[in-house]
Amino acid sequence: MKASRLHAQAYAPPLTPPPTLTRAEAGAMSEAKRREYAREVRRYLNGHYFDSERDRRIRQVLNDLIEDNAQMLTGTREVALLTGFNVLGKSTVLYQLSYAVHRHHVGPDGDPERMARRTTTRRFGGRDQEIHPTHAPVLFLSLEAATTVTRFNELVVEAFDMDKSTAKKAFTLDLVLEHGVRLLVIDDLHQLILTERLGRYALDHLKAIVTALGEYGITVIFSGANLHAHDVMSDPQITGRAYAITVAPYGSDTRDQVLAWQRFLKESGDVIAPFLPAAEPGMLHNDLPGLILERTHGRMQAIVNLLRQATVAAIVDGTWVVTEEHVLAVPASKLTIDELAKKADKAAAKPTQLHPTVSVTQHGQVTG
Repeated sequence: MKASRLHAQAYAPPLTPPPTLTRAEAGAMSEAKRREYAREVRRYLNGHYFDSERDRRIRQVLNDLIEDNAQMLTGTREVALLTGFNVLGKSTVLYQLSYAVHRHHVGPDGDPERMARRTTTRRFGGRDQEIHPTHAPVLFLSLEAATTVTRFNELVVEAFDMDKSTAKKAFTLDLVLEHGVRLLVIDDLHQLILTERLGRYALDHLKAIVTALGEYGITVIFSGANLHAHDVMSDPQITGRAYAITVAPYGSDTRDQVLAWQRFLKESGDVIAPFLPAAEPGMLHNDLPGLILERTHGRMQAIVNLLRQATVAAIVDGTWVVTEEHVLAVPASKLTIDELAKKADKAAAKPTQLHPTVSVTQHGQVTG
């Protein structure tokens, strides 16, 4: 993501929710009016982040890591590895974290249309000259398929809205420091192909950057799908100083998992209930938890998509409450081969539980 785009998102004004309705007002609406109201609700829900206890705990662990790294005087800085199956909301959590870190360093009065600038120096021809680069406390990079060293360096300069040819003239570390980066997020780490020579070079390059940034108290967070099965997890330079945070789908195998699932549905229900005047307390977490879990397999993307579609359908048809019929009308999510294998394996030892859907392994320790 370009730093300017991240800045604009971090300071974008919150969406204004549609007005709430009484039962009488809702009942008096024509079909055309209901469809108009449903479009407003859909627009709002499409731009709404469905926060959760799970996400808040992950962000807290990462925030603590960022603060610790910034405050340490010397020594190797720790990194975080966020992994799990696809479409569990990992990148969404990291975007929310990134926006918050960005605002913390830029200040509360940022202009979404214009980035602040820093004053620093760069050495030209043996002399230090004053420069004024944009202030970009967070650099969020998404790796591409078979990323190489050259392409990674190009991603960095492109994120700063520079031409990729700059990557041949400037050192990545210098650019990161000039722009005031305090957090580097590298998403889609699974795109590195370590069985190929260029992929191994790219990983070695990333490790060198992590080490160099650590000397300045800058935190690096890696994220990717199914990293537990990726060769990167066999590299002691990565796992030996990492918090490995593994995100799993919501489930119902234990009492804690059931409670976590119902708490999430309760929080999500509080978001959509103002637009459904016929909704009773417990509409989602008491009446429909099993069916929603069955249809979504506990995956965040599928859950949020179902809640949006079911809410809009309940408005359009005039029932004004999410029912079993609305849930069943949304196409069910399908498990991947990896998820089916994981579902069948109930005997695997589990590391420390941060949340019923999140486990944390620190410093490459063996659990179980």
